[in-house]
Amino acid sequence: MIKRATALLAAVGCLTACALNDQTPSANKLTSVNPIIINAEWLNQGLQRYSDNEPVTRRVVDSLISAADSALEAKPVSVQDKNLIPPSGNKADYISVGPYWWPDPDKPDGLPWIKKDGQVNPASKGSGSDKPAMNDMLMQISSLSLAYHYTKREQYAQHAALLIDTWFLNPQTAMNPSLNYGQAVPGKSDGRPYGVIETRWYMRMLDDVALLAPSGALSTRQQTQLKTWFADYLQWLTTNPIGQQACQAHNNHGTYCEAQVAFYALYTGQKSLAKTFVDKVFKQRLAQQVDERGAQPDELARTRPIHYSLFNLEAYFIAARVADQLGLDMWRYQTEQGIGLQQMIDFILPAIKQQGYWQNVKDKKMRLGRLYYFLQLAFDKYQHPKYFNGMQDLLAIVATEDRAELAQCLLIQPKPDFITLDVLKHIDPTGSKSAYRCYY
Repeated sequence: MIKRATALLAAVGCLTACALNDQTPSANKLTSVNPIIINAEWLNQGLQRYSDNEPVTRRVVDSLISAADSALEAKPVSVQDKNLIPPSGNKADYISVGPYWWPDPDKPDGLPWIKKDGQVNPASKGSGSDKPAMNDMLMQISSLSLAYHYTKREQYAQHAALLIDTWFLNPQTAMNPSLNYGQAVPGKSDGRPYGVIETRWYMRMLDDVALLAPSGALSTRQQTQLKTWFADYLQWLTTNPIGQQACQAHNNHGTYCEAQVAFYALYTGQKSLAKTFVDKVFKQRLAQQVDERGAQPDELARTRPIHYSLFNLEAYFIAARVADQLGLDMWRYQTEQGIGLQQMIDFILPAIKQQGYWQNVKDKKMRLGRLYYFLQLAFDKYQHPKYFNGMQDLLAIVATEDRAELAQCLLIQPKPDFITLDVLKHIDPTGSKSAYRCYY
């Protein structure tokens, strides 16, 4: 362990220091598209708005196209690109560094590293870790797949397929379907259960694969290979001690792990397993994790309480969407104490006006625009005007923030009448703030 930790410390320490032809968008129904998280009907509505030249949608799609054009220039990345060799000696194994861990200033060699919650060590974002390149790649796939959905430009689908093939399928470059070395901590651990949360964006990526389906950019063979990859990763998640411990975690790590298992099980056709883990999320975890107010004590205890409350809530929303595909309604499930998803969002809702629990809570890194996605879903499910009003209340706040995620939400969710072109321009004068995707 000491030898491996020293090697890890050394590697991480050094890391610290096209023109496109316009095409007429198609308004065809997405009969072959079956995403799990994203609502296919809402996608169709967005495509129709774009086909009708609705100005708000057109402006947001223009921003999306700009991001997709940049993604076209991105070189495919692989786990083989990192300059840190995992303890296994196999670069096909994913490795990352715990983001909140730092060298101990009281130790000559800095070992073992110590935790500073909420303070991200730049070393965790270096090229010795697979996480930064992976996250950039997944963002690029997201932009490309949505841009393909709206424009039907094959360049976008083909490049997204290349990125997917390089990371997951090509035998020379693919990641092994395991996470033995996620969130390593020099001097402490070669890999920890906390690393499993880093693959949560794979769920969004599989929805992106669904968006690419009409293009045929991923062949039938490649799609079969991808399902095999995720079946193997699912096997690792449910049988390896690291995966099992991740799903047993009491906080957002456990929720995201169980949501991933449910999602990948559904994707690979294992519906019984998917249902088992949906039940774990709602019928076991929820009562242990959420109090009678709808609050999430583990997440409130963090340095970024609003962020982490929403972050954990999203994992519940994902599990609820998986349940939808199984014919189950978990949006209205409640514990014996009468607590469910609606009560959880209701507890967070007053944060918009800094009321209730949130009156004196500071979360400097939190962009409240993030709430839009959740409120739109809550309004759809519960039809209460407070969620619709909350969406409107967010507009003035988003105008002051450095990113405008809610603009991207208009690509995958309904567009309310109160968001006009003038409103959108006030929120994001140049369109540059709208490049970040709608949800985590």
